[in-house]
Amino acid sequence: MPWAAMFETTKWQPTTTDGYTISINPGDSCRIQIGSDQVLTGYVQSISEEVGPDEHILRVVVTSKSIDATECSAEFSTYQMNNTTVLAIAQQVCKPFGITVNSVGGAGSTPIQQFSVILTETAYEVIERATRLAGCLFYDQPDGSILLAPVSTVSVGALIQGQNVERARFMRSMNGRFSSIQAILQTTAVLFEAPQDGNKQAQEMQALTAPGQASASDPGVTRHRPLLVPVETGDADYKIAAQRVQWEVARRYGRSMPLELTCDSWRDSNGRLWQPNTLSATYLPKLGVTLTLLIAEVEFVQGMDGTHANIIAMPPEAFKPQPLVLPMAQNEGVAAATRNS
Repeated sequence: MPWAAMFETTKWQPTTTDGYTISINPGDSCRIQIGSDQVLTGYVQSISEEVGPDEHILRVVVTSKSIDATECSAEFSTYQMNNTTVLAIAQQVCKPFGITVNSVGGAGSTPIQQFSVILTETAYEVIERATRLAGCLFYDQPDGSILLAPVSTVSVGALIQGQNVERARFMRSMNGRFSSIQAILQTTAVLFEAPQDGNKQAQEMQALTAPGQASASDPGVTRHRPLLVPVETGDADYKIAAQRVQWEVARRYGRSMPLELTCDSWRDSNGRLWQPNTLSATYLPKLGVTLTLLIAEVEFVQGMDGTHANIIAMPPEAFKPQPLVLPMAQNEGVAAATRNS
């Protein structure tokens, strides 16, 4: 976010069928369509001209309406909100920019007892922080609005080598993957075993600082590669910590298998434009890929070499948001720790 488009032409100002000149200037509102499908609503961001002995090239860059939410500071009448929801926070922060925020699948309905905005944050940064609490994604829509949504379960046309896939590159990596991930308490542990009895002391340290229910393993990592992650303040029963370690394993697995490919059409086999946050059955026998992947990015390209869609896809686990403790729970955890100290 924001979505963007770049057009390159050899003519400065286009004309209508009636012969009227259309003036294009930075800051103009615009809408882009592919056939009858609207794909982007926003503003002309920049115009550049290039003149040479045998050429006169014009490049126009258009961005979606969310460019203002991405670059501009958030404005609020109050910088602390109580008894609200993530959707309401996103709607409030986008309202000054004329951007509508919607949700599907219950995304953004998480109740937030207390949420504070940092004075220098952009609207995008506020939404990103809030949606982490709700465990949902947010991204642009063709009409210029922003959508809060869970990781999609909607399937679109398949990506098949020899049919609609022209080129593909698939990576399998061990970068950032660990054999075991354990949540660890950020606290001082009072030990009762003698220091010289190292084995018992280690066992006691493990029992006091590493909750047994907050650990996970990655069966795809055969070497000993441990990772410790902190238990957040306010997570008294380690519920979030247990979710966090599972999320760490799943996300790292998903991010280790990116697929980049080029399709021969902007549309799938059902005639619909390729869209992010949709699932596609992917069959690339020469690369040994038979997976259902989530489309993360789509680039529509048309030039001298034809019409193509460049797609980046990964396993759905790569996009699951990180589980977090809600702010009020953190405050209550701090208060409880203070009372008990």
